[in-house]
Order: sequence, then structure tokens, then C-alpha cells
Amino acid sequence: MKKLILVSLAVVLSMTAFSQTSGFGIGAILGTTADFSMKLWTSETTAFDAAVGLDLGTYGGFHTNADFLFHLWSFDVAQDMMKIYFGPGIGMSVYSGYVNNVSIYPRAPGGVGYYFHSIPLEAFAEIAPAMDLIGPWDLHFRWSSYIGARWYF
Repeated sequence: MKKLILVSLAVVLSMTAFSQTSGFGIGAILGTTADFSMKLWTSETTAFDAAVGLDLGTYGGFHTNADFLFHLWSFDVAQDMMKIYFGPGIGMSVYSGYVNNVSIYPRAPGGVGYYFHSIPLEAFAEIAPAMDLIGPWDLHFRWSSYIGARWYF
């Protein structure tokens, strides 16, 4: 009986988030890094997102970032919706094999999210230019690219 109540509650909560302009989503990102991802909508056009995971680049290590995103352009695709987004963020990487192995950098992610009408799912592709301010390379420009998906509750 408890399981039935929990499943029913999860379905009801998920139904309110089908628009993906509200609620909380969790998922995964693959690309330059392999991350666990979270997104929290603060309005119909703004959201916080964060990721934590493994840096798959040349030097390996741990990666985390947090961004504030603006979703200013949206397009209807059949019953689904596509939104273009951008915003400021900050990231940190910890590399293995370096004496000064911590890198901290501002980043500027931008991308496109595809929001399904019938299920509370967002699929997205993103690029994020960044500039290492602290780290083994002093000032160092970098690009990150990702694809991912989040399920909303």
C-alpha cells in the first residue's frame, strides 16, 4: 500500500512539470565531462543548474559547475517545445598528476533544450566557453560541449 501511494504521488507531481518551466529535474550529461545534473526552475524563463562528475579530458579528474540560465527564445515543435538558453556560471576542476591541480573558472554556457509535452523530460545540447583564472595553466581558455537529459519531478 505504501508503494502504491508513493508511486501515485510521484506521478501526480511529475504531471505538474510537463511544461518543464517549473520544478526540479535530475539527469546525466555526457561530453567533455560525465556528470550528474540538476536543474531548478526559478521562473518560466530562468533556472539554476549544477553538475558534478568526472572530467574526461586529457588530464582527468573531478569536475563541478553551477550556472544561472536565461531561456529567452522558445519554439513550438508539434506539441513539444524547444528553448534556447544562455547564462553565467562558475566551474571547478581538480586534476590528477599536478602539484597545483585545482582550476577555477567563470563559464558562459549556451544551448538548446527540447521539452517533451507528454513526459516530464528535457533533452539538451550545450557548449560552454570558459577561462581558467586559477589553476595549473594561469589564464587558459577552454571549451566544453555536452549532451544530456533531465527528468522533472
